[in-house]
Amino acid sequence: GPRPTYIGILRSSHPALRFAMHLCRPTLAHMKIEDKFMPYYRRIQEHAKKQRHRQLPFLSVSKQPSIRPPIPDPRDKLGLMKIDLAREMNVKTGDRVQVLFGSEKGKQGVITRLVQDGKNTVIVSGVNLKRSFWHPEPGPGRPSIVSVECPIHITNVVLLDPVTKQPTRVKRRYMMNGECVRISKVSGSAMPDPVPVGMSERELLWAKHESQALVKEKARRGPLKEDVFGNRDHFKTLVRIVKGQAAKPGRAAAAEQSAAGDPW
Repeated sequence: GPRPTYIGILRSSHPALRFAMHLCRPTLAHMKIEDKFMPYYRRIQEHAKKQRHRQLPFLSVSKQPSIRPPIPDPRDKLGLMKIDLAREMNVKTGDRVQVLFGSEKGKQGVITRLVQDGKNTVIVSGVNLKRSFWHPEPGPGRPSIVSVECPIHITNVVLLDPVTKQPTRVKRRYMMNGECVRISKVSGSAMPDPVPVGMSERELLWAKHESQALVKEKARRGPLKEDVFGNRDHFKTLVRIVKGQAAKPGRAAAAEQSAAGDPW
């Protein structure tokens, strides 16, 4: 049958048994209760402890180091670190890449910038364009709204082989003179040097937009600083004339009454 729990025994009617259970309550508090929920990190630690203190076979030598590593704790976030995927994938600014997935799949372009925000994104020229800001110098033949390249995750782009023009991965190898070169895994040829990249036309327009539009103060709520209705004296004169015209019938009626009431 089911085992009696501590609460069930404590509710027993026998006072001596209840007193004895009350004395050994701290000991029972540290006992492991079966079928009790154990957090994930505790299960990891218990498994590591069992592996550390396991019984070895006969005449076998332990391979554990003299200074044992600490028991792992999955809650410890210090072990997690951000990786620079651009360095791991051997991608540099100026490389020609191709988009693998998404609405821009198959498009090719040159990497103009590696976004240093810790999110491993890149800016590819002419790819993933989004409408962003008003053209600082509008005119005929120019778009009213300028489109800019939005970041793409670096795992969504792949380098192109210089010979076959097909997507390829890249490895690093050192030459006899100690120079590190990038080698394509498709054709085995060395990757060309990255193309020098300067400021694009969209970046120049964005710089003009920042210097013009973003410097101006935005309209805020409250009384207007300038008179947008023109000269207020003109409106005051019009109001005075209208009030005078409205008061004339009343004055005429009062004059007629005074004339009718005067016998002379």
